[in-house]
Amino acid sequence: MLLQPLAMHLSQLLRLIVGQYFASFSSILIVYNNSGSATPLQQDYLGALELVLRELPQSVLLQWINVAKLNDLVELEEQVMNALNGSVTEGFITILPQTKDFLHARYYATRNSIVRLKDKRYLFLCEGEKPADLLSLDILQFYPHHLMVRPASETETGPGPEPGPKTGPQPAPRRNEGTSVNTMENKDGKEGGAMGGTASTSLHRDINFELWTQKFVGAFGNLDALLLDAFLPNETFAERVELYPNKLLNLQSRSLRVGSITYVPYTITNYVPDGEGDVDPINPQKANRSISFDGAEANVMKTFCQVRNCHLRLQNYGADNWGGIYENETSDGMLGDIYEQRVELAIGCIYNWYNGITETSHSIARSSVTILGPAPEPLPTWRTNILPFNDLTWLLLILTMICCGMFLYLNKYISYLLGFCGNKKVFNHASKLEKSMLDTFALFIQQPSAPLDFDRFAPRFFLATLLCATITLENIYSGQLKSMLTIPFYSAPVDTMEKFAQAQWKWAAPAIIWVHTVQSSDLATEQILTRNFEVHDYSYLSNASFMPNYGLGIERLASGSLSVGDYVSTEALENRIVLRDDLYFDYTRAVSIRGWVLMPELDKHIRICQETGLYVHWELEMIVKYMDKKKQEVLMDLANGHKAKGAAQALNINNITGALFVLAFGFTFAAFALVAEILIHKLEIGK
Repeated sequence: MLLQPLAMHLSQLLRLIVGQYFASFSSILIVYNNSGSATPLQQDYLGALELVLRELPQSVLLQWINVAKLNDLVELEEQVMNALNGSVTEGFITILPQTKDFLHARYYATRNSIVRLKDKRYLFLCEGEKPADLLSLDILQFYPHHLMVRPASETETGPGPEPGPKTGPQPAPRRNEGTSVNTMENKDGKEGGAMGGTASTSLHRDINFELWTQKFVGAFGNLDALLLDAFLPNETFAERVELYPNKLLNLQSRSLRVGSITYVPYTITNYVPDGEGDVDPINPQKANRSISFDGAEANVMKTFCQVRNCHLRLQNYGADNWGGIYENETSDGMLGDIYEQRVELAIGCIYNWYNGITETSHSIARSSVTILGPAPEPLPTWRTNILPFNDLTWLLLILTMICCGMFLYLNKYISYLLGFCGNKKVFNHASKLEKSMLDTFALFIQQPSAPLDFDRFAPRFFLATLLCATITLENIYSGQLKSMLTIPFYSAPVDTMEKFAQAQWKWAAPAIIWVHTVQSSDLATEQILTRNFEVHDYSYLSNASFMPNYGLGIERLASGSLSVGDYVSTEALENRIVLRDDLYFDYTRAVSIRGWVLMPELDKHIRICQETGLYVHWELEMIVKYMDKKKQEVLMDLANGHKAKGAAQALNINNITGALFVLAFGFTFAAFALVAEILIHKLEIGK
């Protein structure tokens, strides 16, 4: 079918734009209005677009949304989001009397859709909308690669584009109608009579079409409308410029609003006197260069702005003030300002905490959380005499002594019955049993108190074997006792997460975000540790570092070092150990609002910093610069299981407490026995 002359001008314009900038896409979404309120120019737009799309050399998935079939903006939002979730949509073309309705729907999908691919290009085919009005929308900051096509004024005859918005015919009254989505490959049929307007005379056949975009770059006027070029009646461009310039390559000092905390060695953010810092604050009322911004991740952002030529402006949130985003849609701290869009990006040892709400960058560094727990304590010295054997061994020895004493007593009684005891007429069972027990105990401690009046072979053989056994036992006991007096015994170390959880000890850190990653865990150990976690200020944590049976959260860094807050002194580390395993690990990231257009560029920069080793170099540099060297050495020794030997010390009372305890026990028991004997003697005299 021959194309009517009135559509040839538009067809050539769209053929140049779509063929060069959209033909390579896998999917394109077209949003248009095909209703009775559609103007002749909108019909021409749609007809020319259908023709151009049919001529594409390769198959492209086309999704069509007719807003005339929708009832309100809410339905448009849902249709756009469904289209984005259903395919890899890279291009967007609109033919609407009010393009801002589509932009609001597109932004709704950006905040709520499952698929988060960055869009490639937008083409707005407009009629009566003024560039100064449409392109000044803040939403377009999320979609900088766009092009607005509109007819110039009918009275304009100049050959080239001129600055400032142009005016054109006013659109017909807009009807609030609805859409449907139709997904097809290179749409062949006509869509609802979209070509119907091509038979009439076009008002815009012999006038220029202006091509506009939002400035986006620069220190000022980012929302200004910028006239790129004009399409002349002779079907050529006036300036032949790039219609979709890469605005992200050189931001031309565009401000980048970043939030940061102080958390060594990632970011160190401090207010300094005017002019002594290296970063400007976000608040324009504050003096320039009044913030000092340092750290491994801070260097990532500063070098990114150097490469992309953007102006880094910072909001300082203080130490450990990550904040949070809550189910009732409230928020606080640095992450709260991301949620409220007061800042574009937040950085400072941030994990993937709110992935459903925010957008995260490529991982920057591995980070893991472990616990600085109490070191094993020496066992009580009063237990020195009983420590060589465990409880079961002591029980077995006591039963053995009783059995041997009873057997010795039995041998004495049998000797009496057989008449081997001389002239003894009476056998005193109580005194004989007592004497047998004491003789047996004396043999066990290698004392010569065994009875010598046995004339039979059986008791003599028994005493010989008992002496041999007690010699061995005494040497085993004395050897172990000497080793314990030389190297003190300690309680079993609580050096794993499982042991720490079983001990039911409390542990703490300056912010609740330390356990956010494992709060919803279904592992029993992580559940116990989360319940036992506490949040305290630096003053309390400083005191807690000396408390027994209390842990403090610390971090293992990507470089292998350990990071602990200033509230832990070097002296406090003397009685601490670093647990051998981690509660969890994650990767730090930069976090932005969803749809932040610079995220792919930041991801590339992060990978370059990692591949070249710059990040690890910066981290080690910050450790040397901001962390106490002596504390780092002690921490590394603790992590490796090494503890420095202390100076030689003279023995004190604690070292002989075991012997004193045995003496006190014997004295007390003998005193009670003496009292009992006196009472028994008095009772016998009374009788």
